[in-house]
Formats: sequence, structure tokens, C-alpha cells
Amino acid sequence: MKNLQLLALLFCCQIMLAQTNDYKITYKRFLSYGQKLQRDAILYVKENQPTVMHNSMASTVELEKRETIKKEPSPNAVSSEVIKKYLDLKEFSYSNFPDTYIKVDQQNNINTAIDFMGTKRGFIVIDDNLKYTWQITTETKQVQNYTCYKATTTFRGNTFEAWFTPEIPINVGPWKWYGLPGLIVEVSDLEKKEIYLLEKIEKLTEEIPFPTEKLKTVSLKDFVIEKDDFYGNPLAGSLNRNTTVTSNYKRGGLELIYEWEEKNK
Repeated sequence: MKNLQLLALLFCCQIMLAQTNDYKITYKRFLSYGQKLQRDAILYVKENQPTVMHNSMASTVELEKRETIKKEPSPNAVSSEVIKKYLDLKEFSYSNFPDTYIKVDQQNNINTAIDFMGTKRGFIVIDDNLKYTWQITTETKQVQNYTCYKATTTFRGNTFEAWFTPEIPINVGPWKWYGLPGLIVEVSDLEKKEIYLLEKIEKLTEEIPFPTEKLKTVSLKDFVIEKDDFYGNPLAGSLNRNTTVTSNYKRGGLELIYEWEEKNK
């Protein structure tokens, strides 16, 4: 009976999706990759257009101060000044880093991102393989007075848990997520490395930002390969050849294994 009631509710919401719904939706994005951060992720929704999510770097807040561990410097250690020079930073601040953007075209299952390596090298990254299937459950909870249903999916080596509400009948969510009969108000990977939590919903009254000027367009595969190399050994070629750089870089983020890597297993 519960399943029948849920299906009936979701069917009604699908009919309501035909209504005009242009919104500016702000999420708090919580990141926990060694340190705990919070920043704003703003989702722009306009009828019959791809959604755009804007990650505001300047809004980043450090939620947990890291302990400073004093160590004897290695004679070949790379100083913070070298890193600052390489990244063209006068002092470390998240506002020094450029904002990133994600545009999701649901009709064609294509994601177009504006992403960076360092602070200057920006790219338009085309991801044309957005394929995942949601499993909707009857489990519910309240989020900001909305009745929300739980759904799960797997995508690129990760499992995600989302909570959506049919009370806001728009088929959208943060990052690359969509495809549920209602707004995704909360979503995370199972390890809680990244959490998106709805903060507020406003009517859209402004132009949707997506600054692509002077950026090179690359495929997702080319970008990932170069990015892995960049962060795995970011100072290669800029240091004295007698300087040893030890890297323990491990790919983070929500996508852990890509399609071309699965084929090579």
C-alpha cells in the first residue's frame, strides 16, 4: 500500500513539473578531505534550459582548525613560498581561487563544467556520459519542513544517498544529480566526504552566470588525466633537478573510477 501511495504521489508531481519554475537555490556544501570546509553552491534553474551550479570559493569557511605540527625541514623540502609563486598567490585564501561551474543538460545527458588547475589554467570540460539510475525508497524524513524521500544511486565508483521532496516538483539537484520527481534537498556520498544541504530557495531574477570566455574546451578524459598528473606532481619542471618532491596524491572528489579506467581493468 505504501508503495502504491508513493507512486501516486510521484505521478502527480510529474504532472506539476510542466509548471513554470525558475529558481535560485542555495546549498551549503560540506567537504571533508583531510580538513572540514563549508562553501556555498548556488543552483540556477530556468524552465527548458540546462541547470547551472556555481561553486563560490570566496564563501569557503574552515570548520575545523588543523593542528600545526612542527618538523625539522628537509634540505630538499619545497617551501610554501615556492608553492605560492607557482600558484601565483600572494597569501593563501580561498578567495584567490576561481569559482567553478557545472551546467547540466538533462535532455542530452551532457555536463559542461568550468574547472581549473591551479588558479589560472581554466578549461571547459565536456562530460557526455552521465548515466545512473535512482532507486527510490519509501523511507522519509523532514528537511526544512519538507517531507523528503530517500533515493540511492551508484556512479563512477561511488554510491550516493539523496533526499528529495515532491513538494517542490522540479527535477533538479546540485552537482551532476537530477532525475528524481522533486528537488534534491540533501545528498552525499556514503562516506560523507561531500554533503549538499539545502539552505534557501529564491525566485530567479538575475542572469545565469557561466563565464566561458578564453577557456579551452577539452574532454573529461583529457582533463582528468592532466589533472591527476598536475596534482600528483604539481611542481615538476619548476624546481631544481636535485630537489626531491614526494607526493602522496590520491584522487578525491565524488568520481573515483571513470569509464575508460573500468574498461582497462
